Amino acid sequence: MWSLPRPDIEARDLYRTCTASVRDANRQARLARFETSVTAAATRYAAAAADAHLHTLTDLQDQPADIDDRAELRRAYSESLVRSTTGRIYYEELLASAPRNRCPFCGHRDVATLDHQLPKASYPLLAITPDNLVPACWDCNHRKNDAVPTTAATQTLHPYFESAEGSRWLFARVVSLDPAAVIFFADPGPIFSETMRARISHQFNQFRLAALYGTQAARQMAGERRLLANLRQEGGPPAVVKHLRDVAGSWAASSLNCWQHAMYEALAADPGYVGHGHGP
Repeated sequence: MWSLPRPDIEARDLYRTCTASVRDANRQARLARFETSVTAAATRYAAAAADAHLHTLTDLQDQPADIDDRAELRRAYSESLVRSTTGRIYYEELLASAPRNRCPFCGHRDVATLDHQLPKASYPLLAITPDNLVPACWDCNHRKNDAVPTTAATQTLHPYFESAEGSRWLFARVVSLDPAAVIFFADPGPIFSETMRARISHQFNQFRLAALYGTQAARQMAGERRLLANLRQEGGPPAVVKHLRDVAGSWAASSLNCWQHAMYEALAADPGYVGHGHGP
């Protein structure tokens, strides 16, 4: 749900590069026939993505009509972009566009692959369209899989065209003190539209972010147990609250909706955690 810079790569140029890398003359000629269709599809895609309407591109599904043509277009991605020397340059460029190598879907794990925002299994014409190729971690790519959005509410936010960082939507609360544990939840505020709130909540559940963040938070709290115990002994609960709020603010400056911000804020607001901590 975090934004990325849009690729500075023209769809037609990338398609021509991939087509030119195909050694078999018949396959190359076959792919060349679809250059206009691929370019037109990329133009429509960009307009729909900018309006959060990718779910409306139903007429592009399973095109072209011939099953072998669709297979060739998908093969162009795997062989001419991922594995060819010339195409791989663009592949690596797209991977490198993620700031700090952070997956835009979970905001936590490292980027390891390119995800098709609209799956190539259903949209072969968009298999090597730069705007449709988003750097992602393995886990989020697997969670997203080949799901095709059918409504605005189930459409995954597009990192190149959208951002959910305009306001707060990620929160946490303490659910246990021994051992310490917090639970994360999505609660988008009224600044978001009704559809956007539904999309954020859907994506939070789709990528199982509550479980991911909960695990990381448990490890973080375990590592800081001695530090907080010392603060309680030296300055009492006020010292603990100040520390937790300071850390929460520091993380918020980096990303308003990162799990660290939500966790530290929740800990600072919980009297039981602040005053007594947790057992071994």
